[in-house]
Amino acid sequence: MKLNRRQILAATPVLLAPALLRAELNDADSDSDSDSGGNFDFEETTVASERAVERAVEFLMKTLNRDGSCGVDVAQNPDIGCSSMVGLALMAMGNNPLEGPRSNDLRRIQSFLLRQTENMPTDDITSATGTQLQNKIGRNAHSFFAALFLSQIVGEGSDPEPSRLALLRVVDAIVKSQTADGDWGNQSWAPTLGTVMGWVSLRAADFVGMKVGTAPEKTAEHLIKKMQSNLSQQQGWMHDLYKNATGIRVLYAMQMEDEPIAKKAFKDVLKLVTDKNSPSFTQAGGEEFLAFHLITETMLQKGGQDWQRWYPVVRDKLIGVQNKDGSWTGHHCITSRTFCTAAAVLVLTSAYRYLPISQL
Repeated sequence: MKLNRRQILAATPVLLAPALLRAELNDADSDSDSDSGGNFDFEETTVASERAVERAVEFLMKTLNRDGSCGVDVAQNPDIGCSSMVGLALMAMGNNPLEGPRSNDLRRIQSFLLRQTENMPTDDITSATGTQLQNKIGRNAHSFFAALFLSQIVGEGSDPEPSRLALLRVVDAIVKSQTADGDWGNQSWAPTLGTVMGWVSLRAADFVGMKVGTAPEKTAEHLIKKMQSNLSQQQGWMHDLYKNATGIRVLYAMQMEDEPIAKKAFKDVLKLVTDKNSPSFTQAGGEEFLAFHLITETMLQKGGQDWQRWYPVVRDKLIGVQNKDGSWTGHHCITSRTFCTAAAVLVLTSAYRYLPISQL
């Protein structure tokens, strides 16, 4: 009897080490692809990738404050977006509030984020302005990441109601803040990336039963227009990666992968990361690390040759630029080691397929 990944993971205890899963998952992939005429000829997880994740989490735990928050670096003030990303990274490793070696740390992060929603403004989870994430991604960046985290953890603990109510508040603020054009403004350095994150957060919320209306569809329409207008503009690899390529996360999920702009984005991003002289890893900022995560989720769903061409290269190049202390550093704009490291962990653990977001 042949099992697919979903069946294997559903039957596997959450504490089972990734190393034990590796052979089973790769065998399942091999069977699946051989049936369909594919050629799945690489191991998704390696000893090096597992060790890189372990070292990364050791660093991330140093950024965890007593109140359950994480700062942009070690011993820094609370940052909602960074806290959410660290929580997502822990869940991507297989932790949940009840089980896992980092379940207690995950509960602390969850409690911190729940407190932030208790008296939040009506249009955002925070009244703070000028943070690294807001300057690059947009005013609602922290709401996007908080909603994404809450959507992944709701229902995972013994009492889902607090997380559900918190998610409801944040989603309401995100929907209210969306413009008539389908975006969340253009005052940041990378508004397209902000639009993608807004869509991802709402899509994840919709997946767990939140009412988001037509917001996701409006966003997809806006992204197509925006990406089409940028087709003839060559602004450098950074802009092409986080402005255009991240849009494929939305277009693929909305079954618009056959749009000419989506096909071009797929082609361009594969060329960028497979180019041995590409500076996309050695000069990456947090927005590029986030882009790697978003595109990896797309390639994971797409499967086939695109996944085979994308993932081993991104995985190994990320490992190659990891710092000695287990962190990753942003080299411009979003320089936060916490954010970059959490985003890198999301890439390196994507093959575990623990997060529900991997199915969206």
